[in-house]
Amino acid sequence: MKKYKIFIVFLIVSALFWCCKKSEPVKPITPQEIEAHIRFLSDDLLEGRSVGSRGLAIAALYQENYFRSLGLEPAFGQSFRQPFVLKGSLPDHNASLEIFSENTQIDYEIYEDFVVNSEREDCPEGVEGELVYCGYLIQAPEREWDDIKGADLKGKVLLVEVNEPGNYPDGIFEGEDMTYYGRWTYKFEKASELGATGILIIHNTKGAAYGWDVVRNSWSGENFFLEDKENRLFFQGWLHAEAAEKALAAAGLNRTAIVAQAETKDFKPVPLGLRVRIRQKPEYRSVATENVAALLRGKHKKRKDRYIILTAHYDHLGRDPNREGDQIYNGAVDNCSASASVLSLARYYAQRPEKLKLNLVFLAVTAEEEGLLGSDYFARHLPFPESSALANLNFEMTNVWGETEEVYAIGGKHSDLDDFCREAAENMGLDYIPERLGQLGYFFRSDQLSFARAGIPAIWLHEGITSKGENKGYILEKNEEYRKHKYHKVADEIEEDWDLNGTVQIIRWAQEIISLLSETEELPQFKSSSSFRRKE
Repeated sequence: MKKYKIFIVFLIVSALFWCCKKSEPVKPITPQEIEAHIRFLSDDLLEGRSVGSRGLAIAALYQENYFRSLGLEPAFGQSFRQPFVLKGSLPDHNASLEIFSENTQIDYEIYEDFVVNSEREDCPEGVEGELVYCGYLIQAPEREWDDIKGADLKGKVLLVEVNEPGNYPDGIFEGEDMTYYGRWTYKFEKASELGATGILIIHNTKGAAYGWDVVRNSWSGENFFLEDKENRLFFQGWLHAEAAEKALAAAGLNRTAIVAQAETKDFKPVPLGLRVRIRQKPEYRSVATENVAALLRGKHKKRKDRYIILTAHYDHLGRDPNREGDQIYNGAVDNCSASASVLSLARYYAQRPEKLKLNLVFLAVTAEEEGLLGSDYFARHLPFPESSALANLNFEMTNVWGETEEVYAIGGKHSDLDDFCREAAENMGLDYIPERLGQLGYFFRSDQLSFARAGIPAIWLHEGITSKGENKGYILEKNEEYRKHKYHKVADEIEEDWDLNGTVQIIRWAQEIISLLSETEELPQFKSSSSFRRKE
């Protein structure tokens, strides 16, 4: 009995010892930690991390093994990688475009008047169809807008305006702020859905938010698309505004007058009495690539089927051997700063997994620069049920120039996430301001869009424009300088004057949002004014 009592006392003392013993302190995320990841991922060794390159493979290996070192689970069963195949389509630089009728013949010059490509390897060298002017080609039932009016557009070539009607303050959609209906990708998707043979979008600089030179340059190189995604169009492309005016004039129409008509709800498709003939012979290739992701499971029984997806793309523009001097697009801001944010968050939460209530997915997506293809593939091939996806928090070009007095969420207005973002910002003593530059459509230009299209509320976490400290305009100046002189240029490299406390601030905001989402009983929903909806 004495030995038994001694044993009981030993157990009690041991229990008290372990209860009183302090757990290891959680190490906060620091600018030095962020910088270390950026320095590696943006190094010349990785040669700009273009899709299919050795440099991108190194970046994937780096992130996978970092996740392994943290003891995280593979997100895809036994693997940290989600492989898939991209198709590359190199346009025909000698492609031709004719618009004609019995009395008319207009020949256009490639890159001066039009650009064209095809995602269909079975595309015949010559394709012909009747030309139909379709206004903005928008069907938005929530806004009682329908440009189609039941017209049969199968086999037709659609001539379409860029952007959307009412693109001015108090306009019918979102005023000057672009919705997804204004994006050229929506118009290509809609044309394919309607069974059209092809589509030509009429360029105008104000509506597109970029000049013809941007269209020409981006469409003169290889374009990628997903092998598993159907596109029924035999061709898609853009038509210069002056070239479009010639075609409309040949049909007896005035461009200004027909655009004014397209701005009304009464508009319906207008057959032009003209035909289009496209001749092209693109070259195709297959490219293997992969997303990389890890999973950290939450411990709350009622939240075990809830997931927050934290994303950052790890690809960039690669190397241009035709350039003199520096040939490597390092993409230190775009998007190593964001990749570093997700890796650091993974390390932070892995320290105390028992404190986490819901599941976190740390996702490094590929092929963002090729049209959000990696996130598109992931969002359509989730490793968990769609109904379990709580939200996507996307990191893109995070702030490397110091802390700001405010923050905003790109795409916040689409869903209930707006409320969580505001509360989280206020908890940090930050102002939460409306999204800036909505007319440029930034929500539709990074990976959060793929999740919204898949029915998952998503946002891009963005810094504000007012710097903390004496020089209130510093952040805005650095942002404008970056976008003008370094964005998608070889000059996007790590710099000694960076202040990565700005990135840490965005990360802390994300942590606060995650904490608030961990307590919610309901799934965040899209707002009725949004064109996106959760899938039923």
